Amino acid sequence: MSHFGTHFTTATSGILKNNPLLGVALGADVAYKDRKAQAVLAWGQKPSRDKAVAFAHAHHLPLITIEDGFLRSLGSGIRSVGASFIMDDVGVYFDLTTPNRLQTLIADCLNNWCDDKQQYAKKLIQKIITNKLSKYNTTTYAPDLSQLAKNDKPHVIIIDQVAHDSSVKGAGADDQSFAAMLAHAQSHYRHANIWIKAHPAGKGYFTPSDGMPPFYLTDNCNPIALLNQATAIYTVSSHMGFEALMLGKVVHNFGVNWYGGFGLTDDSFVQDTPLYAQVQAHHRALNIQNPSIYQLFYASYVLYSHYANPATAQACDIETLMDYLITNRDWQDKLYGNTGQLLIYEFSRWKVPFVRGFLGFDNITLTFKKNRWRLFLPNAINAQRVKRDDDKILPPTLGKSAYVVWGQKAKKRLVDKLTAYGKTNPQIWCMEDGFIRSNGLGATLIAPMSVVMDDVGIYFDTTAPSRLEQILNGIVLDETQKQRAKRLHELLLTQRVSKYNVPTKNHDIGMQLQLLKSHSRCVHLVVGQVEDDASLQNCASMIKKNSELLAKVRADFPQDIIIYKPHPDVEAGLRMGKADNHHLADVVAYDVAMPDCLDVCDVVHTISSLTGFEALLRYKKVVCYGLPFYAGFGLTDDVIETQNTPKIQALNRRTRPNLPPLTLDELIFGTLIAYPIYHLPHGTGLATPENVIDYLYNYQEDGKPYAKFAQQLFQKIKTYVMRLRNVTSGKKLS
Repeated sequence: MSHFGTHFTTATSGILKNNPLLGVALGADVAYKDRKAQAVLAWGQKPSRDKAVAFAHAHHLPLITIEDGFLRSLGSGIRSVGASFIMDDVGVYFDLTTPNRLQTLIADCLNNWCDDKQQYAKKLIQKIITNKLSKYNTTTYAPDLSQLAKNDKPHVIIIDQVAHDSSVKGAGADDQSFAAMLAHAQSHYRHANIWIKAHPAGKGYFTPSDGMPPFYLTDNCNPIALLNQATAIYTVSSHMGFEALMLGKVVHNFGVNWYGGFGLTDDSFVQDTPLYAQVQAHHRALNIQNPSIYQLFYASYVLYSHYANPATAQACDIETLMDYLITNRDWQDKLYGNTGQLLIYEFSRWKVPFVRGFLGFDNITLTFKKNRWRLFLPNAINAQRVKRDDDKILPPTLGKSAYVVWGQKAKKRLVDKLTAYGKTNPQIWCMEDGFIRSNGLGATLIAPMSVVMDDVGIYFDTTAPSRLEQILNGIVLDETQKQRAKRLHELLLTQRVSKYNVPTKNHDIGMQLQLLKSHSRCVHLVVGQVEDDASLQNCASMIKKNSELLAKVRADFPQDIIIYKPHPDVEAGLRMGKADNHHLADVVAYDVAMPDCLDVCDVVHTISSLTGFEALLRYKKVVCYGLPFYAGFGLTDDVIETQNTPKIQALNRRTRPNLPPLTLDELIFGTLIAYPIYHLPHGTGLATPENVIDYLYNYQEDGKPYAKFAQQLFQKIKTYVMRLRNVTSGKKLS
């Protein structure tokens, strides 16, 4: 479509309102009623098309038809962001009464086919089948037809469609076509179970009261999972017919559709109709002869369709969108299970917006029980207010909801409360900051771009199992996963990624650190932590203070060089943990980025800091005095005291029965891909770690400098308030 340019217009505002990613997917600017545009976009054959035709005629502009693509979105309806679109300057694929651009693309595939395209199409089709991807992707569920029918007969599925839909008319079909499908199926497959699949969007041509057979399916189910159980499929023009062809099923066409007439379908019912003859003549004129399913797929899904990634709001290829759909649907299934509801319990109010971004999937009920403002009321009165809120919201959710809390303490409080209401073994997800978090400190209320969701424990609590521990105990990568882990590893090093991604500000010390590279003595990096943080308190370490760790390393290595790196939250005066024996270090790395420290050291000493994981990525020796999530698998030097029972018990859990030792690739994949979830501030749904790194280091926000200044000023105010809160609460910051 490039000959039309990249500046389009619409004659109705609904197209833009309902499809925010349309312009991104098409690689074009799309405006409303812009007479200077290069073409007018019309949506399918909706009534609004007449306005588009009139606008195009009045301003002497070409008309282009757009429609949803074949892999549209996670959910259905306008609540779910459409991520694929077809674009046709000739007609539209579902109206065979006139030519369309897809027919030309099929001809082009035949003329320019090669083995690379064949293998690529095979790969994509297999990915669709394996992951059960379709136009809408709310579920992977389909009923067990044999169990419902209570017999082992073969299954034949008749696909109903929305009555009087444009795709039915465009296939030259009517009410009689659907009646004929049923009659043919009943006579041709006498010894099979005949099923009618109702269309979820509205009233179709069949109803259970029309004397239909007893097998009538109205439930929302996954098309691939359903079709895979069938021997044969009947359709007029539903795209499920093409999906059945991808599964290798027999497809009986009772309408003239875009994938029919090529020898892949049974067209005996329509082959004598004038429309079928007209389409065949057009195919002959284009020299289309017996395309394969792979060529039809490539033409329709790769060449005819345009894609955008909702997570990044950027154009993408089909595989990227597939991965987005798979990730989001898988996490939706994990988080919501059979409840369909999540109660977000007592989150700080500033967290609510970003929690919606991570967990706000379509067609799911998300309920918030926010922390009450404490005001200046006595503690007893505030406790009564909380109790009233609990009595109002918790009992109705029992057995109907899963729960999300921030941190282990909140989880324990909620468990106790639910037990008091009579609910045992609730599904509670513990949310915490992820490992590639943000550009800035969490203590200053900068929203994270990654969080972890753990329904077993939490990764930093060594005293109990966690979902991450279970992942690392059992992870084995296939070749595709291994290559992704390697690419991510390289990206982390190239972009110098850290948790907070705080840049070096003290360049004098930065230069001093660089000089250490040429020194002959061993350089030890001692990593400071927030001393009252749960990750330090629950890591099974006998050392609990930064000053103790620094003293221990100096005593063990009196002649070596020691760099002490305070935690950035402690440096900023926001959290506890200032060491009073800095003089034991040769260099105190204030306001220096962690990657700069890791570059010059030989050994990292940590209680339980994430820095140990970042050091492993750089092939550094890591000594752990606690037992962080990455320790205990043979990749670190673990200090194990014989009297430290919690640590020994945790080590006994970190085993990989019948599996080789954990590799660095497996640690990376488990920790950064399988365990956390990611979300970008401007995106919809879940992103990937690669997306977040790209955003942190390459993404430039549009906007005026004044907006950026205002944002920085607001952040400084929040930082000041957090520092003041810690001081007034009586926390010792130094």
